[in-house]
Amino acid sequence: MVPGPRAVRTVVPPTDSRRRRRRAGERGEAMEQSRRVAVDPPETSASVALGPQLLGWRYRPDARDWDIPRLLEIAEPPESIRQMTVEQVLTETPYFSDWRAYLVFWRWLKTQRAPRTTRDSAPAWELPIQLDQGQTGHCVGFGWAGWVDATPVAGTYQNADAHALYYECKVIDGEPGRENGSTVRSGALAVRERGRLAAFAFAHTLAEIDEWIDTQGSIVVGTMWTADMFDPDENGFVRPTGAAAGGHCYLMLDRIEDEDAYLFQNSWGAAWGQGGRFKMRRGDFDGLLQDRGEACCAVELPH
Repeated sequence: MVPGPRAVRTVVPPTDSRRRRRRAGERGEAMEQSRRVAVDPPETSASVALGPQLLGWRYRPDARDWDIPRLLEIAEPPESIRQMTVEQVLTETPYFSDWRAYLVFWRWLKTQRAPRTTRDSAPAWELPIQLDQGQTGHCVGFGWAGWVDATPVAGTYQNADAHALYYECKVIDGEPGRENGSTVRSGALAVRERGRLAAFAFAHTLAEIDEWIDTQGSIVVGTMWTADMFDPDENGFVRPTGAAAGGHCYLMLDRIEDEDAYLFQNSWGAAWGQGGRFKMRRGDFDGLLQDRGEACCAVELPH
C-alpha cells in the first residue's frame, strides 16, 4: 500500500540576502529560522508561520482516477478520423453524433501547431502570465492557474484567481479556509468544478510525461522541494539535492530535447530563476516523481 501524506515543511522563498547566507555556508541555519513542520491535520495554521512558501500534501492514488491511455482517448480523434477531411467526417461517418466527439475534435484542432523551423520538435507551451503566490502556501492554486493560462487552454487567470482556486481546494479537502496546503488532485477537481477541465489523469513514467508534454499541453506537478532547488544555476537548472524543504506544486511547460531536461514555470514571480522559470534534468525529475511525486495531465473544456 502506498503510504499516506508525508509531513512537509514550509520555507520562505529565497531573497538575495538569504542566498548570500547560504552561499557563505549558513544554508541550514538560515532555512531553519523559517521552518515549520506540518502534520495531517496540521498542528498550526500556515497563517501563523513566518512566510509560508512550500506547503504541499502528498496524494494517495485513487482507484477512480483515469490513466494516461484513457485520457488520450478524449485528447485526440482516432487515426481513421484524422485521415479524413472535415466534410468527409460530417457526411461519411457518425463521429459527430454526440458531444464527446465534438469535444475531442475541437481540442485536437486547437492543439495543432503551425510547422516550425526549429530543431526542437516539441516547443514549449506558451504562458505569458507570470504569477506570484507571495508569502502563502497556495502553490496548488497557482500551479493550476498556470495550467489555465498556458496554451492550449490560454486563459487569463491572475494572482487573485489562483488564491481563490486554493480556497476552493480546501473546500474539497473538507477544511474550508485552512492554510495548510492541498493536493494536486484537489486542484484538478476545483478547476473541473469551474467548468474548465473535462478529465484528468496522473502520469507515472517519463514516457507518459513525454508523450503528453510533447503533444497535448502543460502538466501540473507536485514533488518534494529541496534546499538546493531554491537557487537555479547560471543555466537555469536546479538539482534536487540537500535537505527536504517541503512539498511544492509547479507547472511543466516543455521537454528540451538537446538538454535532456524539462522546463518549468514557478509561482514566485519573475525575479526568481530565469524570468520565473527553471529547468531540471529528466533523470532528476524522475527521482522526484518516483518519490511519491505526481504529474497531472488534463483535458480542457471549451470556454
